Amino acid sequence: MRKYDFSIFLTSAALVLFLALPSSAALLGNTSQATLTLSPQSGNFNANDTFAVNIFVNSGGQYVNTVAAYLNYDKTHFQAVSIDTTGSLFSMEAENMIDAINGKIKITRGVPTPGVNITNGLVAKINFKALSNITPASDNLTFDFTPGSALASNVFKDDGLGTTFLSGVYNAKYTVGTGGQTTYSNGSLLRASNSDKVYLIENGQKRWVPSAEVFISNGYSWSNIVIVEPSALSQYPDGPNVLLSTSSILEGGLIRAQGDIDVYIVKYVGTKKFKRLILSPSVFNSYQHLKWSDIKDVDKSIVDSFTTSELVRAIGDPKVYKLYPAGDTGEKRWIKTADAFVGMGFDWDAVYQINQVDRDSYVEGSVLECCF
Repeated sequence: MRKYDFSIFLTSAALVLFLALPSSAALLGNTSQATLTLSPQSGNFNANDTFAVNIFVNSGGQYVNTVAAYLNYDKTHFQAVSIDTTGSLFSMEAENMIDAINGKIKITRGVPTPGVNITNGLVAKINFKALSNITPASDNLTFDFTPGSALASNVFKDDGLGTTFLSGVYNAKYTVGTGGQTTYSNGSLLRASNSDKVYLIENGQKRWVPSAEVFISNGYSWSNIVIVEPSALSQYPDGPNVLLSTSSILEGGLIRAQGDIDVYIVKYVGTKKFKRLILSPSVFNSYQHLKWSDIKDVDKSIVDSFTTSELVRAIGDPKVYKLYPAGDTGEKRWIKTADAFVGMGFDWDAVYQINQVDRDSYVEGSVLECCF
């Protein structure tokens, strides 16, 4: 068995980004500056059910000292029961009002200078009661939002000027029915309001997307994530985790099956995908451009999707060898002629160019003339 004695350090930056980005079924405006988000952004309730909706702010990398959240809700089918500011990052209250007659809510809260710079900061929580059945065609809890208006929902910079910079909002849509769950189509991306995990809905199952790298490699969009009640996800059985797309594994990339120790370097020739085993840590270290931290741990099916090549030629050496790895060593056998190479059914595209340390890590075996 090959033994790799090294430590793999995983960077957390991508994971932090993965968990912190705002998620939404639909964005009104854009994310170029600050955004306000309702969470959860969808739900299915029975009449007389109570539920809570959180208001979060993403300050877009700026320091803010005031947030104004003005909301419109469907007063026929929902009752706004109370506003809860427990845990709010904004300790000072300016407005805290429910207008049940007109179906409006006004919340304005502040924090002393220097303000806060936050990606997912709680402003307040609103407690609602579902009154009667409704299947809305559009969002029915919405921010009063006009870009640049200080008279509607807004976010204010802590710059001494009261500069407003709310560029987008994420509204919500809630159904009141018989208690049946809302179902989601294949390809939907869901996150429960009490969790950071993002799931792909596919063939009646939920499949966890385990990292930002996997998310991005599959071409998903952060703005397509729908925040739902936990029960909306619990209706789906667990399926296999979403895997890293091979499109993110570049020429010369390093891969290793999860739970395995063998490290491979990949190459592409047209539509062909090859992998070659790196025999040992000493061979790995002989390549100055290779870094242990660049190894991608992927599902075994990803590794298996690459054709294993054991054909090599050392730099400056015209001889092509067939390798026979065995533990941290192995045997190399020279393929004597081009006719022998073709006769044995080998593929010229599969030949890797290696360094002399790599070549010399294999003992010399008998010459291959033709055929097996």
